[in-house]
Amino acid sequence: MSVTCPACHYDANPVGTEFCEACGAELTALVMPANPANVNPSLNPTPPIAPTFPAITPIAPPAPIAPNPEPAKLESATPARLVAKQVNAPQSEYPLTQIALVGIFDVDGGPVDIDLESFLGGETVSRHHAEVYPEGGSWFVKDLGSTNGVFIKPKGQARFAARITTPTALHPGDELAFGKVQFIFQIA
Repeated sequence: MSVTCPACHYDANPVGTEFCEACGAELTALVMPANPANVNPSLNPTPPIAPTFPAITPIAPPAPIAPNPEPAKLESATPARLVAKQVNAPQSEYPLTQIALVGIFDVDGGPVDIDLESFLGGETVSRHHAEVYPEGGSWFVKDLGSTNGVFIKPKGQARFAARITTPTALHPGDELAFGKVQFIFQIA
C-alpha cells in the first residue's frame, strides 16, 4: 500500500511518510491507497475521518491609529536668517524658523537644510557641519564635529574667536564661519 501525493500525484510514497518523496509536499494525515480497486473488502476499512479545526473566533480590526502628533517644537525664538557675505553667493540668505542642519548634501548622509556645497570655500564644509537652533527665546550654533570648525566673530570685533567647542548663543550682527563659508546672523 502507498500514499498518493495530492500536489504532484506521485503514488509510490510509503504509508506513514509525512512528505512526498517526489516533490516534498506535506502529505495529508489521511492514508489513501494508491489504487482503491485493489482494497481487500474483507478488511472492512473504516471511513476516513475528516480533520477538524478549532472554531475561528473573529477578531475585531484594530482601532485606527491616530496620526503622530507634531514633534515637540523647540522653544520659540524670533525668526532669524543667515545672510551670505560672499558676493554673488549661490543663495543670498537662509531663513531660520526652527532647527537647521548646515552642511553638504551626501547620498549616504541625506539632505541638509543649509547646503553650502556650491559656495566658494564649500570644500571646507563637512557633510553634517553644524546646527543652528532656537532655545529659550535665543538662537544657538553647535559644531557637529566638523573637520574645519565653526567660528564666530561677535558684532564690533575685528577677528573671529577661536573655534567653538560648545553650543554658543548668537546675537544680531554676529558673523559665522562654517569652514571658510561666512554669514552674518540677523533677526528677521
